[in-house]
Amino acid sequence: MNDIEEALGVIWHFRERGNNDFKAINEILDKGTYKGIAGELSEGGYVKISGNAIELTPKGEQLAVDITRRHRLAERLLADVLVISKGELDKNACEFEHVITPEVTDAICTLLGHPKICPHGSKIPPGPCCLKAGEKIKAIVMPLTQLEAGDKGRISYIVTSDHPQLHKLLSLGIVPGSEFVLHQKYPSYVINAGHTQIALDSEVAGKIYVAKI
Repeated sequence: MNDIEEALGVIWHFRERGNNDFKAINEILDKGTYKGIAGELSEGGYVKISGNAIELTPKGEQLAVDITRRHRLAERLLADVLVISKGELDKNACEFEHVITPEVTDAICTLLGHPKICPHGSKIPPGPCCLKAGEKIKAIVMPLTQLEAGDKGRISYIVTSDHPQLHKLLSLGIVPGSEFVLHQKYPSYVINAGHTQIALDSEVAGKIYVAKI
């Protein structure tokens, strides 16, 4: 079943980029799992192959979304909590994703504050827990705005589609892994990062996700 999940995850990744080219996808599947797995996926009702196009069936899409969600949440957990280097994330996440139950997956998601992107910038499919109003477990990764003055934190990730804004933050040293102290929250958020003091408005501060340390 692990190979089936891995293969569906690959097809989902291609689909996110708007690519359903069977030949290209099949080459990756043959190398990453085993030769002929595409035919097995078709026989199992996970995909539909028509000409040079491969499409996920509802059955295949459900499993593909599930494995993608587990993999990317595993990467977030490894990066944000265990502080594993980015180069080691994928290998470890691939092993982890196959052993966590739906309940554990939702618990990890809640613990991390329902992250929307993985460490590589790909979207994390939302789960049932993301739709609930209340959180049963206190998040350890949260928007900077939830910290109190004097708290020390570590940048986990930044959620923004505004590239100029992102580049500006990165140029100021606000990058994943960097540590800071929240100096004040009003009238603007001011953080001390190393020898630099940086002022942020509440909208920008709310897009910066951090772990309290």
